[in-house]
Amino acid sequence: MRRSRFIYLVSIILFGTAPLAAQDTSPEDEIIVIGQSEAEAVRDLAENITRKSRIDKPISRFQGPVCVKVSGMPMDMAAMVEERIRENVERVGAKVGKPDCAINALVAFVNDAPDLLTHLRAEEPWLFNDMLEHEFALLADEKDGVRAWHTQMLRDKDGREIPIQKIKLPRYGRDVFMRNLRSYDSSRRLIPISMELTGAVVLFDLARIENKTFRQLADYATLRILALSGSENVSAESQSIPSITTLFDDPGSTPSALSTFDEAYLTALYDAPYYAMSGSLQNATLRRYRSAKGQDLDR
Repeated sequence: MRRSRFIYLVSIILFGTAPLAAQDTSPEDEIIVIGQSEAEAVRDLAENITRKSRIDKPISRFQGPVCVKVSGMPMDMAAMVEERIRENVERVGAKVGKPDCAINALVAFVNDAPDLLTHLRAEEPWLFNDMLEHEFALLADEKDGVRAWHTQMLRDKDGREIPIQKIKLPRYGRDVFMRNLRSYDSSRRLIPISMELTGAVVLFDLARIENKTFRQLADYATLRILALSGSENVSAESQSIPSITTLFDDPGSTPSALSTFDEAYLTALYDAPYYAMSGSLQNATLRRYRSAKGQDLDR
């Protein structure tokens, strides 16, 4: 996501946005629901919330610092949410931007998230240039009053941009432009590319955030910023492991902050090698979850 355009996006979203009122930030005890094998439930949840990698592409994540901006609420409240997100980002192993960094993650509280999404698709198509049609359809079809998406870029295995080179095709009388990947990796098994998240947008619909604390909203935004999550596949009724992803599905059973699972999942994501595919996160998350719980869960 181009940085100058991202800053411009902030002004677009701020226009017509009503300020968010103060909310109760007192913590609540995390609710634990006992059901299927805990290890199986952890793997299933990791699979359900992970947006599948594109064909022959590793899983996407931020490689550079995450620089977050919160809009649509009073400055003191926005600063509190921003600080909470930065703390989360650092805790799970992602990089945090310095105070004067260029914004690449926007969290906005708006009057009508679905309507704003439609407006942005028409007026700011650069936000969706690398999004496939079925991916946009999933985004538009979300029912929970939140719209979250990313921009991303193909990089080499060291996180460097892959240059575009003009190649002459005399036989066909024309030139083509292709990315020229130069890799000195001797491995024949691993594709020397990585996928970098270059920007993230999370739009909260003001009409749907009643009875949710700032901490819950900040932690939910953290997960949606750091991961290409498919939270539409998760419901409180279908899984027994507490996760902040169910915040808009069943607030009564949602933890008051990032759960043990959520932190295990994000830590596994940002500790994975550059070539990791989406399917590898299931066992990686389970290992982190076991370590955090201090348990030897059923395999």
